[in-house]
Amino acid sequence: MIRVLLVDRSGCPDTFQACDANGEMVVSLLPDTTDLREALEREAYDIVIVHDHSDDSAIRESLHQIRTLKSRIPVIVSTVTHDPARAAMAYGAGADSFLWDVTRETCQDLLVPVIRYLVQRCTSEERIVGENRIMQAIHDASPIAACVVKDHRILWVNAIIPRKLGYSEQELIGSDPTMLFPDDAEHRRIDAGLYDSRTREGWGMVEGELKRKDGTVLTCQLLSRPVDPDDPDKGQIIIGQDITDYVRMRDLLRKSEVQYQDLLDTANSIVLRVDPGGTIRFINRFGAAFFGYTPEELAGKSLVGTILPPLSSTGRDLVRMVQDVMQDPDQFEINVNENMKRDGERVWIAWTNRAIRDDQGKLVEMLSIGHDITERKITLGDRSMRSASWISTFLEGTDIREEVFEEVYTLAIELSREGREGKPVGATFMIGNAPDVLGRSTQLILNPFEGHPRSTRNVTSSGIRETVKELSQIDGAFVISGDGTIEAAGRYITIDTSRAFIPKGLGTRHASVAGLTQETPAVGIVISQSGGRISLFKDGRIFRIIAVKE
Repeated sequence: MIRVLLVDRSGCPDTFQACDANGEMVVSLLPDTTDLREALEREAYDIVIVHDHSDDSAIRESLHQIRTLKSRIPVIVSTVTHDPARAAMAYGAGADSFLWDVTRETCQDLLVPVIRYLVQRCTSEERIVGENRIMQAIHDASPIAACVVKDHRILWVNAIIPRKLGYSEQELIGSDPTMLFPDDAEHRRIDAGLYDSRTREGWGMVEGELKRKDGTVLTCQLLSRPVDPDDPDKGQIIIGQDITDYVRMRDLLRKSEVQYQDLLDTANSIVLRVDPGGTIRFINRFGAAFFGYTPEELAGKSLVGTILPPLSSTGRDLVRMVQDVMQDPDQFEINVNENMKRDGERVWIAWTNRAIRDDQGKLVEMLSIGHDITERKITLGDRSMRSASWISTFLEGTDIREEVFEEVYTLAIELSREGREGKPVGATFMIGNAPDVLGRSTQLILNPFEGHPRSTRNVTSSGIRETVKELSQIDGAFVISGDGTIEAAGRYITIDTSRAFIPKGLGTRHASVAGLTQETPAVGIVISQSGGRISLFKDGRIFRIIAVKE
């Protein structure tokens, strides 16, 4: 429905009533032009008709009011006579069309088509203007710089270009883009990249440098293609992105690659990458030399037969172990197994494994970091660990006497190897800083050590060892002070373990001990019920893993 405002001072408004005869239009009559401003502010009209037989000044005044209030609304001026001078005046004052001799009989054939055309044109123009505003807003908000260049002149730029280059839009529009290049050599190189070769999609592409107004240089990724591929004379669209920070980081990474390779080669750890089939993809120089090879000799070879024997000394199937690791890598983030040097010497390696997966979650390789723990491997009757140098480091910053730790450690070794009554035992010992440990734990059972003299419940007393072994079968942790006094057994650790770092595959017992050692200067010893493995915790992390048996 077209809404028409008719400003009529002719005294015969019925002439235009035929406009709405077919229901396509609604005509509102305004006989007195003094109400024109109020009418335009009160209602939204699609078009205005000024029908006036008076002098030009009245028509001009009406057009001035309309254009002041509604600059884009279409306006038709209608008179009864053909007067070229009046028509020129009307167009000059802002009319969109000038008609004369409009009668009731000619209204449908003469006036209605003009109204319909002007309203449709105005609607289209408003839509185009609105779309252009949206596109301009998108261009100006974009982090990607864009401009149009034709005949060595910049025709258009979006808002980011003046901001990035330090020029105003007025300084850029109409200027020669060569002023943006640091020198002629860079200009020629960028032109060659943008115009001498194209991608399949029609883009020229080059990385180059542009000069800001203050003389500083930024590095950009530039792309170019014709505005109209069928008519290259219409100019080129050039888009660019500031990659100065990226290039700086890339150069730093390139410089660090050599340092990274040196780090891998000189690290006192074995760094190994293996594909899902057990083939070695990479080993660092330290790792290869440890096993008696060069990296080139091991790359592309199978683990089994080079650094891993098919069977361990005790008959464990290590080929099956590799298959198990690859099938369920999350359960083997920490794994201790026997390995083999080139000359046949058997060694024990503690591996920390990380599964590398593709976007679909499929295992593509295993990254493993290995540490030689051959000297830490416990065998029957071996008590040399009591004098191991790492104990001093482990106890540094605690209130634990070394002989107390050695006694608890020996107990853990015996429990891990022997179990209790023929069954494997999992147990936890918290040593040192007893008041804080007790404050962060609760009793699961009545404390069997409460009320006994301190002298009778010291872990270094020979008579207490069997009691500790017997109580190791109950749930909960032993709490032992730094001087060796057993404060409690059967303690449940109540602490937030969300910040504790433990590998996947270890249970809540390991997590709670890690959390407690993170918040207190105590240390923890955890015996795994399966596998006979002892984990030592300090500062919220695993300090050491001891494989007492396979």
